Amino acid sequence: MNSRITPAEAALLMPLATPRRPSEAEQIEAIIAEARRARDAALAERIAGFFRGLREILTTLRRRRETIEELRALSDRQLKDIGVAPGNIAAAAANATPLPANDLAGTRHAA
Repeated sequence: MNSRITPAEAALLMPLATPRRPSEAEQIEAIIAEARRARDAALAERIAGFFRGLREILTTLRRRRETIEELRALSDRQLKDIGVAPGNIAAAAANATPLPANDLAGTRHAA
């Protein structure tokens, strides 16, 4: 039994001496993989943006609720001193804590 490796077997085991060009199929696979990575990154950013916006809205609504509770705790005379009618407490709180604007509103146009 001969334990020597034939030249054909050696060629299969050795790395290629010259760099080979990727085939068209390999190029297509690389392009598809890069497109998938870009899509996943964009989707992750959109989801993160959604949750950031949701957090901002919930924080604003919490502040608004706290403002309403504080104004309702005041007497009619104290409300009059600051220029708020008892029936306008919710409106005053809404003016004091506006909701965040939609940043995309200016970029969309009617068809």
